[in-house]
Amino acid sequence: MSVAPEFEAWTEAPAPDELRLIPIGGLGEFGMNALVVHSAKSLFLVDCGQLFPSDDQPGIDSIVPDFAYLEPFADQLQAVLLTHGHEDHIGALPYFLRRWPVPVYGTAFTLGLVEGKLREHGLDPELLRVVPDYGRVKVGNGEIEAEWIPVTHSIPDACALALHTPQGVVVHSGDFKLDPEPLDGRLTGLDRLRALGDAGVRLLMADSTNVGRPGRSPSESVCRQGLEAAFEQTKGRLFVTTFSSNIHRLQMLVDLAYEFRRRVVLLGRSLDRNLTLARSLKRLALPDDILIEPKDAQLFDKDELLVLCTGSQGEPMSGLARLLRREVKGLPIEPGDRLVVSARAIPGNEVSISRMLDTAERLGAETSLEGLGPVHASGHGSRDELADLIRAVRPKQMVPVHGTYRNLRAHGALAASLGWTPERISLLDGGLCLRLFTDGRVDMPGSVPVGKCFVHEGVDHMVDARVVKDRLILQEDGVVFVTLLVDPQTGQLAAPPSILSRGFVMLSDDEAYAELLAGVARQTYEDAPPEARKDGDALRDTLRLALRRIIRKTTQTRPLVIPVILDAPS
Repeated sequence: MSVAPEFEAWTEAPAPDELRLIPIGGLGEFGMNALVVHSAKSLFLVDCGQLFPSDDQPGIDSIVPDFAYLEPFADQLQAVLLTHGHEDHIGALPYFLRRWPVPVYGTAFTLGLVEGKLREHGLDPELLRVVPDYGRVKVGNGEIEAEWIPVTHSIPDACALALHTPQGVVVHSGDFKLDPEPLDGRLTGLDRLRALGDAGVRLLMADSTNVGRPGRSPSESVCRQGLEAAFEQTKGRLFVTTFSSNIHRLQMLVDLAYEFRRRVVLLGRSLDRNLTLARSLKRLALPDDILIEPKDAQLFDKDELLVLCTGSQGEPMSGLARLLRREVKGLPIEPGDRLVVSARAIPGNEVSISRMLDTAERLGAETSLEGLGPVHASGHGSRDELADLIRAVRPKQMVPVHGTYRNLRAHGALAASLGWTPERISLLDGGLCLRLFTDGRVDMPGSVPVGKCFVHEGVDHMVDARVVKDRLILQEDGVVFVTLLVDPQTGQLAAPPSILSRGFVMLSDDEAYAELLAGVARQTYEDAPPEARKDGDALRDTLRLALRRIIRKTTQTRPLVIPVILDAPS
């Protein structure tokens, strides 16, 4: 896809017949899902998610969308509509609501998760508005009405959204699958989606996560086979790690523990919090006295324990990580125990998960899933389910969302194979604006400013991207300090430049190489005109550039170069 031109009129309000749909996150990437819906009378977000940092973003706790598009219309923002409660759809809300305290609409379990996040950040949960399945809400002045349609996913209360607008009905699938046997009995509202299709849907925005997987995603119910085999084959303690938001999987595990007469230990703050919420909303049923505290685990035989823990992605502060570091008294991992990872590896976490499993094996635990059967089922629909949704909704315009550009393009090809012509398929990217007009026209006028904002917990402002870049350079190539001592009276160097490095690997003769760098610094200073020497910032930039050039030429590395200019004492 070629780079889209700037949408020059993006700071102007939409025309009366115009509806703008602008993804400011979640396209071209997995995570940080956020969609701006903007008309002449309405302005709101669908989802407000975060992205988890990768190894090349050291020291960053989370990444949230840049909401620059909203600033010119700050006093017009009306609401946030949520499809479900996964972090990549709700994680940025505390940062967003601190700037724009608007009502947040969603289903009960979704808003229960959001409430906990808001309280942690000292924000007002009174902003939350619970919507039931098939409930409808008029947004802002009532020009647009939103409808929540239940879908099956790997978290309770997930929904698709149908936006009834003057430009026609826009359906946003959220994350979904078409599970025919959901454990909670809550089926995807296909009948309602078909009814909308019969009446006419202007545009469908559909999840592209699993478009590369043929067939259908297995039902959540198939996991029972593999998990039951793990109970049968484990003579010692059974440790299971999964996503703490997958209440259906946790219910299955608790039910199996009851059948196999094992008590359940919970390890991980999010696991405690989510199960408490699920029980309060009757989304989870626990037998009496099945839960025990970690400190009481030593009172039971090994074959009487199931330990449910966070850490399926190898997170260093998770319950499983603490177990592997032997920080949980009374719960050692020993020969005869088994560790089951009942979750998929999020792309980028494979190395951390492999290290985690290796550590468990060193402690004597069995980690192989061979012979167990399935222990995980995706919460996202595969190719045939995506086709079923397109056929059910039959939109005039098809827009793939959620995933890398490769996913979006494959989803567009799927729509084409079902008869949608190229002009009826719109492939968006982050910030690219799609406009719908009441007369049926569709266009893409260009991109609006988008980006990523980096969050470092404990800091009350966003971290500049340059800080992240400097941290990465320090991590990989180290730092070189060059100090110049200047006579303030004459402007001449009072001593030879000194070189100090940390984490930077010099050439074989460190002393000679330091002299080379010092010589470059001296020559650069002496070649600078007198007026440039008096401008500290410009002089430091000149020194930095000269030293980086010689270091890159001689070592093929790019350390952080920090020039320090000091006045010599009189």
